[in-house]
Amino acid sequence: MQIKTLFDKPPKNSEFYLVAIDGRGGAGKSSFTDYLKKLLPEFEYIYYDDYFEPTPDQEIWGGFNQARFEADVIKPLRSSNKFIYRPYNHHRTPHITEQPMIVQKGLVLEGCFSFSFDLDWDLKIWVETPRDICLKRGVERDAKDKGYEQALHGWRDIWLPPEDKYIEQIEPLKTADIVLDGTKSFEDQMN
Repeated sequence: MQIKTLFDKPPKNSEFYLVAIDGRGGAGKSSFTDYLKKLLPEFEYIYYDDYFEPTPDQEIWGGFNQARFEADVIKPLRSSNKFIYRPYNHHRTPHITEQPMIVQKGLVLEGCFSFSFDLDWDLKIWVETPRDICLKRGVERDAKDKGYEQALHGWRDIWLPPEDKYIEQIEPLKTADIVLDGTKSFEDQMN
C-alpha cells in the first residue's frame, strides 16, 4: 500500500492532515513512526509519551497527563495549525520545555490511546501485536531501569488492564483505516 496515495484527497479540516498511530504499549508504534518519517518527511510528529510524567504513586512510576495534552495539543488543533508543544523530560531541567509547532502539510500523533482523542482523523493506523509479545517487550524495556519484578508488575497489573478495556471499547481492528502487524517488517507491509 502506498501511503502517499491516501493523501490524494483533501484533509477533512481543509488545511492539514491528521494521522493517529495507535496500538498497545510495546506493539511497535515508535518503530513504524520512524519508518513513516521517511515516507512523509513534510509532516510534523508528536508523541503522547512526551506527556508521561511522574506521579506520587511509586507503584506505577508515572502516568499520562491527559489534561495537559488536551489543553496543549488537541484543543488548539481543532481550530488552528499552531500550538505550543510542551514535552516532559525527566533528564532535563526544567522538565517541561516549550516548542512552538506550526503544521503545514500534516501532523502524526503516535501513542497508546490516540484514537480516543477528539479530532477528525484523516487516517487511523493501528499496530496490531499480540498481547503477550507486547508484555514481553515492555517488561524487557523497563526492567533495565525498574528491575524485572517491578516492570512485570507495572505492565501486567497496572498498564495492561486499561489497555484491554480501551481496545474492547474502540474495536481498533474494525475502526482503523490501516492495521499493521507489529511482528513483521513495516516496509514489506507498506510496499
